[in-house]
Amino acid sequence: MKSERTVLVRINPIRCRGHAICSLLFSEGIELDQWGYGRVAEETAEGRRSIRRAYRAAAACPNGAVEVVQLGPSGEQQPPGKPPLHVLREQ
Repeated sequence: MKSERTVLVRINPIRCRGHAICSLLFSEGIELDQWGYGRVAEETAEGRRSIRRAYRAAAACPNGAVEVVQLGPSGEQQPPGKPPLHVLREQ
């Protein structure tokens, strides 16, 4: 049985300019507030599809406001790095 990875999704409210691209690409994890700025609805993303969408939302943000941090097996944060290519590819 494969262990599922988990990532933590964050939005920097200072960098967010309300483009709303993140909520289009990762609608299950990011929602828009009343002014159209992104906020995290689900702090963690689990499963291959949700993780892929979270990384795509982070890559598409023109201001770099969306951050995805990979969590280790016991919930600790892993050092930052680029997501693996297989995560970003369309399947």
